[in-house]
Amino acid sequence: MLTSRVRPQPVHPRVLALPVHSLTLEEAALLARQSPNLGRLLRDPAHRPLVIRTLKLVQGHPELLKLAEAQASSPERLTAHLDAAEEAATAGTAQLEAFFRTGESALGTREFLGALHAWTKSVSGALPEPARILFHRLCSMEEEDREKSIIKMNWGEVASPMQELTGAGLVDSAYRIHPGVAEAGREQAGPELRKSVDVSLASFWIAVFQRALEKEGAGTGERILRAGRSAAPYLMRQRCWNEAATLLEQVIKRDSSPATIAGAAPLLQRIAEVTEGTVEGLANAGVFAKTLRKAGRTGEAAAIFGRLEQQVAESREYRLASAIAGELTNLLQDAGHFAEALTMVERKKDHTRRAGLGPWTQLGDEVYRLQILNAVGRHEEVLAAVQALREEMKGLPESGGENENVEPWHVREALLNTGQLASLALQRWQEALSLNGEVIQVTVSRGATALEVARTRYNDYGPLLRLQRYGEARTLLHQCLAVSESAGDTADLGMVHSAIANLEEELEHFQEAARHEGTALRLRYSTLLPRTCAISHFNLANYLIRTNADARLALAHRLASVLISYQANGGELPERLNAMRQHLTLVSPSDPPASFDELCRLVEQTEGVRFRELFSRLPQRAASGDEALRTVLEMARGH
Repeated sequence: MLTSRVRPQPVHPRVLALPVHSLTLEEAALLARQSPNLGRLLRDPAHRPLVIRTLKLVQGHPELLKLAEAQASSPERLTAHLDAAEEAATAGTAQLEAFFRTGESALGTREFLGALHAWTKSVSGALPEPARILFHRLCSMEEEDREKSIIKMNWGEVASPMQELTGAGLVDSAYRIHPGVAEAGREQAGPELRKSVDVSLASFWIAVFQRALEKEGAGTGERILRAGRSAAPYLMRQRCWNEAATLLEQVIKRDSSPATIAGAAPLLQRIAEVTEGTVEGLANAGVFAKTLRKAGRTGEAAAIFGRLEQQVAESREYRLASAIAGELTNLLQDAGHFAEALTMVERKKDHTRRAGLGPWTQLGDEVYRLQILNAVGRHEEVLAAVQALREEMKGLPESGGENENVEPWHVREALLNTGQLASLALQRWQEALSLNGEVIQVTVSRGATALEVARTRYNDYGPLLRLQRYGEARTLLHQCLAVSESAGDTADLGMVHSAIANLEEELEHFQEAARHEGTALRLRYSTLLPRTCAISHFNLANYLIRTNADARLALAHRLASVLISYQANGGELPERLNAMRQHLTLVSPSDPPASFDELCRLVEQTEGVRFRELFSRLPQRAASGDEALRTVLEMARGH
């Protein structure tokens, strides 16, 4: 069961979408009897008709019942509000009386919202001016900002007006307001008051953001994220588009969880649209495209980045061109286009030089290059370069300057992580643990989110496994799994399930290993990243063999992995070809798939696998799937 204030669009035909407006007559009457004020009036024969009149007007709506209960401390006051509500009602007498006849309200969304607006206007209009102004300010704030500390820092002590608001039933003691009531309050506040709230809260959150940014190394990461997210809507209502985009970019740089990306993407899309055609609009479009990439919408992101990189380079906006070239490098590497990615790194370095950017940005460019070299298997070269750059990094300032495009901590983490991956590939387990320990220290020190810290800690699992520290590895992986599930991060869940499968294989629990790797493969196909999908195909083939499963199915997954590596010309191709050569000795000569179509049919038996679609996105080293299949089989047999 999913609940939402907004009806999802589109709704799948198999999903039942039910609007939930009001209680039944029986439930509403029970609630009235149990309420202190309405219950007292109901037990008094002289005032019982007043309660019946109330139930007729509120039609079982819980929020309207709450407002009526607050006014019912005085029969005269309740009568006055009922008079006002009747005058403003859009529903006819027959519609209202049907509630008593059928036990269910006949009103729709529009009528209920109209009634809620009328009640809110009537109740707030009777408040003393200080309480009414505070109510309008609270309604004009973003919902998550209605906290006592934030209110006090912006408008001082508000204890007395708050008592009036809670007594009237408009606001509860925790500053929560029903969204329908808040919408009515915003409307009544007027444009001048709403604007003053936007100005005050935007300035407040920008100040919090800047103070937190200055002390990021001391664990203020969560405050940076909160301030950046919170300031954006207030800035956007003032049409401060570029300032909002800048803050949101800082947020997604530090937190790429699905919830954060889903919240930022529509805001950044709006900013990109309204600033299109300006110099700032180019930068804003780049931030939006970066968010699309993090959301897994790589095709859309690549199209935007490709267009932008050419535009900004022609406009000699080299600083922006450097940043966009970095994003294109990531996209090309993720898609397995390693040669093109290396070419793009050189373009990035040229943009960086022309822009006169500083040493941290230059070091970051070199990290991009080393990450690609890792992907093509040049691990010794990468590790030597990382050690040299670590020494160079010691002489750089702790914080970046105006001439930097990057955060120093980001470059430091990326460099150490690149070295750690090279150590893993070279089976230098203790060195890998040591390097990742430094990355964890930097990540925790800057106050990163639980998801970011879990992603960093996850990198210890491989060395722990190879050092046969199985208990530590299991504890680590299940902690990471819990964090990823809580964040709803599909990519991370796939990664962790694959790691658990690896652990289960080490412990000779082969059925469990195959089950976890099948889950990982399904999750990884949600993003269609070739490298991770190839890893899961390869691993699943291993586990299927060990469980004595269908040999042809295992071989099909092995072939899928090799085909991806062949088309992308990845550094792991020789290892996978060798494994496939050994695999071919387990099956008869007629067992390999006779065609690419048959291969797709076999591997796509696993739920969620879209191998044909993934293959179509790879570099075209072989012109067709059948040609690639023939080539890798010949290579394996003659390996």
